[in-house]
Amino acid sequence: MKAIRFMDPGVIEYSEIPQPEIRDDEVLAQIAYAGFCATDIELLTGEMIHIKNGNTKYPIIPGHEWSGTVVAVGKNVRDFKAGDQVTSDVSLGCGECENCRQGHYNLCPNREVVGSYRNRQGVFAQYVAIPQRHLYHIPEGLSLEEAALAEPAATAMYAVTKAQIPAGAQVLVIGDGPIGQLAAQLANIAGASRVIMAGSWDEKLAIARECGIHETINYHNEDVIQRARELTEGGPEIVIETSGSNVALNMAVQALKPTGRIVAVSWYNGANVDVAMNTLIVKDAALIGSLASPNSFTPVLRYMVEGKLKVKPLITHIKRLEDFQNVIEMIRAKKEMRIKILFQP
Repeated sequence: MKAIRFMDPGVIEYSEIPQPEIRDDEVLAQIAYAGFCATDIELLTGEMIHIKNGNTKYPIIPGHEWSGTVVAVGKNVRDFKAGDQVTSDVSLGCGECENCRQGHYNLCPNREVVGSYRNRQGVFAQYVAIPQRHLYHIPEGLSLEEAALAEPAATAMYAVTKAQIPAGAQVLVIGDGPIGQLAAQLANIAGASRVIMAGSWDEKLAIARECGIHETINYHNEDVIQRARELTEGGPEIVIETSGSNVALNMAVQALKPTGRIVAVSWYNGANVDVAMNTLIVKDAALIGSLASPNSFTPVLRYMVEGKLKVKPLITHIKRLEDFQNVIEMIRAKKEMRIKILFQP
């Protein structure tokens, strides 16, 4: 099969390699669409934490967001057959440890992560092997393009679930990328009375408004803290921070209403992140971490097919896998607006 591999920091190879062999509990799927994520850039540059701590080594096939069709199944697979359209979790647990038994397979000590952790093969390739326990049927009526966004949607869903948004709450989402866009929509679905998005691209903020977000703030033009307080009469009860910026995290602390909750979704650069802890304490507030997307695919796939979660407007580019290098150059130039780039292997 053809695949993209990162051979060393900054070194990309598009070449022919053997397709994966499946174990008895796995399926082999042909990939229709694979989504590009900021994590893939960190893998390429060597800045990702898993590269730094030695849990992922070059060469690696990256990519963890995907949709496709089953082409073969292992002898113990019962719930899937050739021809089924599917997608999958990114964190693959062992299924046997205490964390897995409790549903926290994102914390499994033996886990692998598609396209990164422990070098589990990613989806920037023509085929991928996935255990059946981490596979999901794509509902009839949902396109493969839309289903390729199930993983970022599930990541956003998990963060929104951890936020425990009270009915009628006012929510600030920081970040206008895929996770921020999806988290904002899901906060609406969860019952927020007003959802505000803060970001840096007018075009992305316009897409958010088209998808039902009530107010947007471009932080190049407005003070996010002041404007969020004005729009919410004293501050949002919930802030979901998706940008991975230290500045944005402290912005969330300052904007938050007393007794509120902040959910941090992204990885933050550096070993330590400075947080205004005294402000959090004075506000009697909570800062919550959110890792991956456990137990969240089923609801987001349902929301997508029901039309409640709009993902098509977020797909700004569809490219061939062999154009990967050109896409990287486009991303680094930072001149072209993008939200979600899909590759077609």
